[in-house]
Amino acid sequence: MLASLRISQFGLVDDLVLAVEPGLTMLTGETGAGKSMIAGALSVLAGAPVPKDLVREGEDEAYVEGVFDLADRPRTLARLREAGVLPGSDGVLVIRRELRRAGRNRVLINGLLSSLQVLDQIGPLLISVQSQDQQRELERSGHARDLLDELAGGSAQRAAVRAAWAAWQRAGTELAERRRDVQAGREQLALWRYQRDELAAAGLRVGEQEEIAESLAVARHAAELQAAAAAALESVSDEDRGAVVRLARAARELERQSGRSSRLAGALENLHAAADLAGEAARVLERFLDGFDAGPEDLEELERRAQLYQDLQRKYRCDVAELDDLLARLRDRVARQEAADDDLADLETALQGAGRTLSQACSDLRRLRRDAAPGLARAAQDLIRPLALPDLALEFRVAPRLDPQGALPVDGDPCRVQADGADDVELFIRTNLGEKSAPAAAIASGGEKSRIHLGLTVLRRRDEEPPLLLFDEIDAGLGMDNALPVAGLLRRLSAGAQVLCITHLPTMAVHGSLHWLAKKSRAGGRTLLDVAVLDPVRRVDEIARLLGGAGVEGGAETQRSYARDLLRDAGREVPVVARSGRANAG
Repeated sequence: MLASLRISQFGLVDDLVLAVEPGLTMLTGETGAGKSMIAGALSVLAGAPVPKDLVREGEDEAYVEGVFDLADRPRTLARLREAGVLPGSDGVLVIRRELRRAGRNRVLINGLLSSLQVLDQIGPLLISVQSQDQQRELERSGHARDLLDELAGGSAQRAAVRAAWAAWQRAGTELAERRRDVQAGREQLALWRYQRDELAAAGLRVGEQEEIAESLAVARHAAELQAAAAAALESVSDEDRGAVVRLARAARELERQSGRSSRLAGALENLHAAADLAGEAARVLERFLDGFDAGPEDLEELERRAQLYQDLQRKYRCDVAELDDLLARLRDRVARQEAADDDLADLETALQGAGRTLSQACSDLRRLRRDAAPGLARAAQDLIRPLALPDLALEFRVAPRLDPQGALPVDGDPCRVQADGADDVELFIRTNLGEKSAPAAAIASGGEKSRIHLGLTVLRRRDEEPPLLLFDEIDAGLGMDNALPVAGLLRRLSAGAQVLCITHLPTMAVHGSLHWLAKKSRAGGRTLLDVAVLDPVRRVDEIARLLGGAGVEGGAETQRSYARDLLRDAGREVPVVARSGRANAG
């Protein structure tokens, strides 16, 4: 429940703190006393937009803060957590909206900066503001359908339709996209095949281009390389004057003298090493000359191969590794395109299956709606007729949403199917005998709409949802004598929730378990709004004032006596009247 409400620098309010009690609280006050400020503050906590001119004149910032104690409301706590809002461990949730004349407004939840989007999501879980503006909900397209589904207990069927519709949409989107891809692919298939075959025939290999460049360098200078290698081999390995023979001869000369001087050992070692290196060089040169085969035909082939690499890289604007990846992609595209007809058939089958599932789900939901509509309309009539609407007739009209171009048949008829099913549902209302029933938008009286909305609110009420209900102008168009049934419904609602009702009728006001009085005052040259919790004595005075405003004849004491009788009949506390005629609380 809402434990406390604080309003600061908001409209006519300077700084107001209200402790909110369980049960039914009545708020009264003279016309223009500022009762709407309380309703406005609660709407702000529920996420309503706020004009900047509600910041009190002369102030830069206003705020509204509500402290909610939700410890005994586990379902509400669970839904808050689903929305990403974490109340304290004691179930306390503090919502604060700061309104700035200049700059951006702020939303704080349990002291942490949040957003209006989050507040819009969780506000309806905590507060329901029922005013004539909100009662236009009756006129909203889709309201009757949502109401009927809720009252009929159709959440499972509605969820099944929603899930089936989403699956059908996905299947249709996937098929349409695949068809576009297939059509585009058909136009590209010949090109893809040509490119695939061209790259496959080229037989490109990473690293080959570098090998070709080296081979070309050899082939283009074959004579020079061959002559140089032959001359070098002769210099190294000639039997008479070659480096290998001469180094070996020098080493033998030193070996014969090595015993006479140790200082020659280093030179001898180097000569052996040089002879070995010269021998290895000779072998390399021999292999080079033996394997040398770079005729004109080889040069031509190497140049052709090198040009192929350059042409393909220039054509496809990528290097050899990327050409290899491109070939893999082209092979995949061609394979998928060649299998596209099979893919389309599978997707069409999937779409048809999703359509059958959706059609059946819509049919089940339609059957539920049609079966439940008459009984629910009668239950609502019985509840609302005592609210000064004795000739009220309600009818939920369920009609297929027919569409000759509809993509899906439901019960044999082509329908325009959406996430809420394949039906149009309207609530037709007749408030006066002899008139024709008409949609809610055709009802002229705001008071009638208010009472119908109240009855439907009671009918659809679920425990914990939401913990605070505010009714503004619920008694519009009502007289004193026919307010009792309305008050009875409010008391019924207050058994499981906090209910705050703004009223001008004394016969309504006496039914509150708590009574607030809104009153203007002046201080420091400014008008201020204050809200007082009335004790039994002051409550009698306020009820008497309302009786006078309602045209009850008699003097002040007569009206006080009548007020006490009304409170007594409503089962509320009545002050004891002393013999002197003065009242004492008790």
